[in-house]
Amino acid sequence: MEGHRAYRLGIIAMAVPLAACSAAKATEAPTSKATSAVTIKTFAFGPKELRVPVGTTVTWTNQDDILHTVTSGTRETDAQGQPTNVQKDGTFDAQLDGVGATTTYKFSKAGTVTYFCDRHPGMDAKVIVG
Repeated sequence: MEGHRAYRLGIIAMAVPLAACSAAKATEAPTSKATSAVTIKTFAFGPKELRVPVGTTVTWTNQDDILHTVTSGTRETDAQGQPTNVQKDGTFDAQLDGVGATTTYKFSKAGTVTYFCDRHPGMDAKVIVG
């Protein structure tokens, strides 16, 4: 009887560290993190197309020393690149005045959101959420 009890205690003693190792591995599972940053540099958004999962907060950072905007919506341009039809959709519209200025937006539903700088033709980009 005494040997049987020692055997059971030995199994329990071995099981506790194994359970602790399994729990540690479960919490340390690798996670995939979508890119969630856009830079504005030399009159361009980078990246021009950003893919993120639903629930991602994207941060735009102005690296130019002038004012840019991050305005959701679409715009059409003529042959010279001048805006002819601007449609702001109201999802977001922020001014980033100079180097280091930032804004954020959390994308809570799947779809494609196009945006542009309202001050500079040719500065257009999109976020694909899904």
